[in-house]
Amino acid sequence: MSQIAFDETTLTIEYNLFDLPTAQHKAGLAGLLVMIESLRLREIPTLPRVDFKPNDVSISFTKDSLQTVFDDLYDVEMFEIKLKKLRTKKENGKEIEVPPKHTEIVTTPSKGKKKKSQTYYIYDDFQPKGAFLQTFFSDGNGKWVKLWRDTLWNILRVKPASRGVYEERASDKTGKQKSSSKSKKFWEEILKAYKAREKGQKRTKSLSSSIVLGMESQNAEKVPFEGTIEDNFLLNFWHIVSLIFVPRELKIERSEDKISINRSKELGFVLVIPEPSNLQNFVEEAIQVTRSLPIGVMGYRPKIALIDLYHEGGLEFLYWFARNKMDNTGEFLLNLQAIEIFHLERQDDSAHQLSSERILPRGSMIRDYQLVRDSIKNPFYKMVVLKNLVDGNPWYKDALNVLQNQPWPIFVLSKTTPSEIPLFCFDVKSKFQSIEKNIQMKKEANLMSERDFDDKLARCIYKLVQWYIWRRTEEKSGKKYEEFKTNKDDKGKILYPAEYRDSLGKVSSDAFLSMRGRSEDAFVEYFTGTICSVPQFLPEEEYLSVVKALSIDWQKVKALSMLAVSANSFLSE
Repeated sequence: MSQIAFDETTLTIEYNLFDLPTAQHKAGLAGLLVMIESLRLREIPTLPRVDFKPNDVSISFTKDSLQTVFDDLYDVEMFEIKLKKLRTKKENGKEIEVPPKHTEIVTTPSKGKKKKSQTYYIYDDFQPKGAFLQTFFSDGNGKWVKLWRDTLWNILRVKPASRGVYEERASDKTGKQKSSSKSKKFWEEILKAYKAREKGQKRTKSLSSSIVLGMESQNAEKVPFEGTIEDNFLLNFWHIVSLIFVPRELKIERSEDKISINRSKELGFVLVIPEPSNLQNFVEEAIQVTRSLPIGVMGYRPKIALIDLYHEGGLEFLYWFARNKMDNTGEFLLNLQAIEIFHLERQDDSAHQLSSERILPRGSMIRDYQLVRDSIKNPFYKMVVLKNLVDGNPWYKDALNVLQNQPWPIFVLSKTTPSEIPLFCFDVKSKFQSIEKNIQMKKEANLMSERDFDDKLARCIYKLVQWYIWRRTEEKSGKKYEEFKTNKDDKGKILYPAEYRDSLGKVSSDAFLSMRGRSEDAFVEYFTGTICSVPQFLPEEEYLSVVKALSIDWQKVKALSMLAVSANSFLSE
């Protein structure tokens, strides 16, 4: 339990990292310390005093230094907003119009002879300032801070009533900014908690969804969720050390001769909350990571904040915290016990949690993500790979869920393959090529073991499918590879005849759809009777391993076979 001490002018709270109840509390403690460091760098006077111990931190507040923290946390910046309609507010149960600051008439040319005029009503508005973040983001008051503001207004403070802590900080009519009333309230509450402890009692207070993710103030049985006053205090700060990502909808649009993918719609926000294992080191790392985040943008969002599935947000968080943190043995020196991922979306005036997950930062997972992070581009391929990477499963597990539920041109290169996103077939071909390279390296170093069975099986199936597609494409097109392989352009790329390319697309799509429409015995019959109908050149041992896999786990063979068809529909030259 956290310790509280009071003298005449100073409140001291001593926190033990491992005594705090949740990851959000631990992240909140780290966020408070990051904020205090930001205040120090900005040379703000009257700061709390911080004393670190191995697993503890002692923070001493005066009334003035506590006020400094709350004022900075809930500080706002003012701006003008243009509205086409007058604002209204409720007064005595009635909606009344709010007079604007001033009006602005904008005249624009129209198609006819008359010009079109629009009256705009100008009001003063406010938004969270986040100076404690502007201190560290390299773009200052840029897109990262905007993303943080949007998350506050659409998730944590989505209800207008919850924004009162910011609204009271807005300037009054004299232009003087008001102080936060939260400071005085907390001082009074913590003083009561201190006195209660002296009597052997414990004071608690209910928690609000505006400071805690995944929790309402009470459960379905109307029992309130509560925490101690000093622990609840930390929940105001966890968002300072969290990273925020924006998943996008993969909207498939069909026309008579084309399939296109629209990724313009955002699907809420993904918040990644860290659970530190070493407080002082983590605070230093959080500041370093914030300073190092790229400021490149796509639209009005930081480019690296745009993701295709929510697991990607967790992997990105670990990627940035693991950079340059590897020791001589190849292990990552992370000051993280775990991370928690929350995917939330605004629906009207409330935030709905779509999913959540807790991830332990395994070294193998981080290494694998570092290897594929810059190479995996296709969002559907990410669906196949990244969830498996998080769960520690083979890269192709549950691939059938993706391959069987989306239009086939997404996976097999054809004239109707969507051009708005990178090619699925390119990403999966690169994966099979890396498997081949890895097997060759291990063979040369005599390091092959039973743990490489999945890679060896994937390689065998890839070769079987490849030989089938090559042979059938030559037969269908009447063009043999040996006849044109030396016909190259000035960049050394093979000039494939149009007949060969068209036939390759037809053979690949037929094979893909034939596999997709079959299950169990029907798939096994197709694989052995069709794919294996052309001459094969696998060693007997490898061929038998595929036959054995068909009898034990036909779904694994089906997934790898469909992935192999996709890969071979792409001419890498």
